[in-house]
Amino acid sequence: MRLLNTRTLDMRDFVSDDDIPKYAILSHTWEGDQEVSFQEWESRGTVDITHRGGFKKIEGFCDLARQDGFEWVWVDTCCIDKKSSAELSEAINAMFRWYQNAAVCYVYLADVARTGSMGRSRWFTRGWTLQELIAPRDVRFYSADWQLRDTKAKSCSVISSITKIDSYILEGGDLETVSVARKMSWMSGRNTSRTEDVAYCLLGIFDINIPLIYGEGKRAFQRLQEAIMLKTHDQSLFAWGKIVVAPSDTVTEAQYSGLESMPWKSRSERQPLLGIFADGPDLFASCGDIEPTHGFSHELRRKHPPALLSGGVMLGLAIISHSMYSATYLDQPALALPTKMEMAVLMCRIWKSDGKLVGLALRQWGEGYYGRTPELVLLNMPSGSKLFEKMVRQRHVMRERSPRLHDGDIIFRRFELNSDNLKFETVAPDLCQPSRMPAWERIIWGGRDILRLSDNAAGHESVAYGFRNERTGDGVAVSFQQLTADPSNPLGQLRVRISEVEFRAPLTEAERMLGNRIIAKDNHNHHPGKSHLVRTPSDSWSIGFESVSCSLRVYVRVERKNIDEAGSGAVDVVDLFITNWAGPNADLAKRAIELRDNDSGTFI
Repeated sequence: MRLLNTRTLDMRDFVSDDDIPKYAILSHTWEGDQEVSFQEWESRGTVDITHRGGFKKIEGFCDLARQDGFEWVWVDTCCIDKKSSAELSEAINAMFRWYQNAAVCYVYLADVARTGSMGRSRWFTRGWTLQELIAPRDVRFYSADWQLRDTKAKSCSVISSITKIDSYILEGGDLETVSVARKMSWMSGRNTSRTEDVAYCLLGIFDINIPLIYGEGKRAFQRLQEAIMLKTHDQSLFAWGKIVVAPSDTVTEAQYSGLESMPWKSRSERQPLLGIFADGPDLFASCGDIEPTHGFSHELRRKHPPALLSGGVMLGLAIISHSMYSATYLDQPALALPTKMEMAVLMCRIWKSDGKLVGLALRQWGEGYYGRTPELVLLNMPSGSKLFEKMVRQRHVMRERSPRLHDGDIIFRRFELNSDNLKFETVAPDLCQPSRMPAWERIIWGGRDILRLSDNAAGHESVAYGFRNERTGDGVAVSFQQLTADPSNPLGQLRVRISEVEFRAPLTEAERMLGNRIIAKDNHNHHPGKSHLVRTPSDSWSIGFESVSCSLRVYVRVERKNIDEAGSGAVDVVDLFITNWAGPNADLAKRAIELRDNDSGTFI
């Protein structure tokens, strides 16, 4: 630690903490190019800096400290060599401790006159001054002409009302007793000159040490949260956002199942799918009353410790089992896609709201990936370790990455199985040529499939979804085949075929390599099932297939949509329903695809 002598104005380094003498410390707001750096202070004998506001401030501080009996002082402007990244990093990581160990902290309010309102000072809006207010026990406030205005001890309640910091913390209370969300809320509304300092000025508040990387922007605040997560079981770290009584992006069961149209929302109206961490402390502004629960939060941490993984966080969350329905949106093409929403119960409460638990609305957006909305949902539900233990599921939470659809992609808007003893068996290549290597790539996004034909496909390859009746061993297959493009139809025709199939063990080495267990019951040329060709970029049709032998009904709707107005391609949007032969689900599925008596498909 480098200290400034109040008599000689010379610097001296103190390597060991045991050697550091009693000192006073300054808290202030910087005034741009008026401040004096370490190099400028050391060169003051050859360069005149006495006219600078920063020099006069240090000089006034030293005079006051000397009058109070202090030989040594510390000022952040001139006592740190900021050209040394190692020294700057060490100083910032140790700064809370330096303020905490100071005998007294002088707060210089440059914008407050002798009789002005202290609470309106810019000092209360700065990020670094948060720790400079909390850490030292003896804090004295001075006006612009160095007249004593007040002390933290005398005006603790007034300062608490200005800053929202608990009075007992201002009086020296243990920061470990305060929730992460509450500490973050103290920082909301404060600002720093550099983006990274929003995180770095909170290191001491959370007793965290991380490397300083200026230039990384908001990534610094995420690294701070990662370090906090690995240190504490307090899930209020994730309790940020707008507090609501119910998620805003829900849809009805009828909309989810296709009986009613899905609502379309513009980008500004949607709830984006975000990662588990906040982008900044301002998102905690309304979350200061959230406190962690006791008991199960410790057990959850021990059994399911969070882990940083692939740009997100894998962690155990208590998931409410009943389903809610929501919408996921694509802009190219404009699609509102139904999806299920989960509610993750955080192990924390809002004590000023009858002790209600808070939850996160999660939606799956990729294969094993979930995103959260920027909302906190109040949950009126019982709590208990045994209840929560049964609800825990592993979830990989990270910010949504929307797919870019390609010309010729097939995207499943709905994929509903409502049949007893029916199992989704496999996705297999061409039924007619099981030895052919798959030409289709299967992409999982938003809990649904996207099929994409590879660039090196020879043409006319098909891909089939197989559904097996576990009682009989037979079932149905729904296959999709892109036909060769022609000049009048750049995308080419899409053939959709529904056939009865049987499932058996592979007979040849080629079949074993492909794992192909779907075999058509009869030759396609003689028993093709039902098939339809999608011919134009605006074509839309429905097809039904009802099989007595396997007691199943299959309903498909396909809609071809342009990707964008520029005509960069088109995709085929599929709704697929498979139900039992009888029962209400069969009629609902038939209604969902708007199947009419003459929409029976075409035998080809």
